[in-house]
Amino acid sequence: MDLVLSREELITVGVLLVGLFLLYLLIREIRLMRTEPRKLELELDREKLRLLQEDMGSRGYPFTRLSSEQLTAIKEIDEHNFAMETDIFAREKMVETRLKRLENYVKLNKLEKLLEKIKNEEKKLG
Repeated sequence: MDLVLSREELITVGVLLVGLFLLYLLIREIRLMRTEPRKLELELDREKLRLLQEDMGSRGYPFTRLSSEQLTAIKEIDEHNFAMETDIFAREKMVETRLKRLENYVKLNKLEKLLEKIKNEEKKLG
């Protein structure tokens, strides 16, 4: 069994081999495009963790310790601030909704007046 290929067959086989090679390169580049950013992101996360560990290790104990009375006073102030922030947010939301309602009333009134003018003009012409 002799394996003899004609010139056209050799060109076809060559084109197929080149096409497969280009397909391999394309798939490889797509895979690298997807994995490379993830590698960089993981390396950045490792660096952050290392820096955090170094920072936590160098801190040691704080120089001042707060008494329980001071801690309760701070906690009460924080709770009061939180309550005030909640109240402020609620009032701001109320003002926004009332302004929106007022704007809608004004728009509705203008549209009604415009419709009346149009009806009057149609009556005059008709």
